[in-house]
Amino acid sequence: MKKTVWLTLFIALAAVNLAAWLVERYTGFYIVMMFRLALVFGITAIASIFVGAMMLVKTMEQEKPLSDPARQSSQGNKKQSENPE
Repeated sequence: MKKTVWLTLFIALAAVNLAAWLVERYTGFYIVMMFRLALVFGITAIASIFVGAMMLVKTMEQEKPLSDPARQSSQGNKKQSENPE
């Protein structure tokens, strides 16, 4: 996940600065550096949330249900608690 977040940070940094340069070049409007940084960090934060969610979904798909011995032991505990002797 760290590699993906760093990659997203650098791509967002390049894309936002390129877009700001194009806006300044063709419209004459200067985009303040604070706004550029806010865009970069916003893009990075949103991307990290989506990457984290994607990793959680992949982990959930790989999990296996409980095997029979675990189910039997949990059922055995329930039976013992119902009949206290």
